[in-house]
Amino acid sequence: MTKDDNSKKHKIKVENDVYEWESQFITGAQVRALGPGIPDSMDLFLKVPGQPGRLIKNDESVDLDQHPGIEKFYAQESSSEAGVK
Repeated sequence: MTKDDNSKKHKIKVENDVYEWESQFITGAQVRALGPGIPDSMDLFLKVPGQPGRLIKNDESVDLDQHPGIEKFYAQESSSEAGVK
């Protein structure tokens, strides 16, 4: 299978659930719609190893081939800060 093969399924993790996605790209709105869904009252973040999470807007597209392995998304209340424990 080549990198350009559109039939490749990408695995993503949203909160604690793993999903398969048919495309190399996924928008914030599409991530929010998976599974039980993430409400608009919460912010969506992409986990970036060694860095604070990156805020993903609904109309923002994420390249699922950008990093090796599975892309991990998580939600936090809009008032909290990403990566702060």
